[in-house]
Formats: sequence, C-alpha cells, structure tokens
Amino acid sequence: MEGVTLEQVTPGNLGAVLRLGVKMEQRRLVAENAKSLAEAYVYPDRAWPRVICVEGRPVGFVMLDLVGPDHPEAPDGRASYFLWRLMIGAEHQGKGFGRAAMLAVIEHVRGLPDARWLDTSYVPGVHGPAGFYAGLGFVPTGEVDDGEIVTRLRFGEIASG
Repeated sequence: MEGVTLEQVTPGNLGAVLRLGVKMEQRRLVAENAKSLAEAYVYPDRAWPRVICVEGRPVGFVMLDLVGPDHPEAPDGRASYFLWRLMIGAEHQGKGFGRAAMLAVIEHVRGLPDARWLDTSYVPGVHGPAGFYAGLGFVPTGEVDDGEIVTRLRFGEIASG
C-alpha cells in the first residue's frame, strides 16, 4: 500500500505514538506502546521501534528484536529476528495498514545479515491475529512461549499482495 512508511520515534511524534491504542477487546493481546518504548530503551542494542505512518500521520507501532549473527546473544552465532510488537490504532484498523507495514518490516528484515526467517508470537483466541499472520505466510512452529503461539515466516514463502 502506497504511503505507508516506518519512521523513527522522535520527540515530534512521541505523543501521537503514546496516544495510539487498540480496540477494547484487543487490549489483552498487545502491550501498550509506552511499555514497548520502555523495553526499547532497556534493550537499545537489539530493539528496533518504529512508528507506522500513513502520509506522515502515525497510525500504528511496530518493534523488532534484531539479534544479528555478530550479537553476543545470537544463538549459536546465527541471526535471530523477531517481530516483538505490532499494533494499529483502533480507528485505523481494517484499512490495510497493518499488512502494508508488515510487508515493509519483512523487506527490512530480509536485507539484514543471515536473515533466513522472521519469527513472531501471539496470544491465541477470539480477536487474535492468527489469521492475519497466516495470510502473510507465517506458520506455527509448534512452540508455545509464555502462553503465546510462535510462528515463523521463512523467506521466499511470503504471500503476495
């Protein structure tokens, strides 16, 4: 989708990012942006927080956990790339912004060293994102982490569109 960009969090857009929230029934499924930004502050060597913008206007937030092959925490010296957070503000949902943002995220990760796949996890249940991730080509790995279903997108297997 044209016009969707991933921008750095800045003093100029921080307030808008903090005001973004999901629908009431989704609140148990994703952390608030303030928590994500706090985690990004604590893990600056691996967190990649970005504002999802449409024509310069914040509509969502995404954060990756990027552990490249040279990172001290790389498992067996292999890269580990994980979608840590994704949220689209309640009033902006259903317009294709989440999918467009994910396609941009996937392209970003594909260009990173030793990128073979992108993992994520989600809370299962009604109003959850299982179908959204499956539509992008993510497949459950069989792992469950802290009650969340872990899924993986192997590069070369992304759904078109």
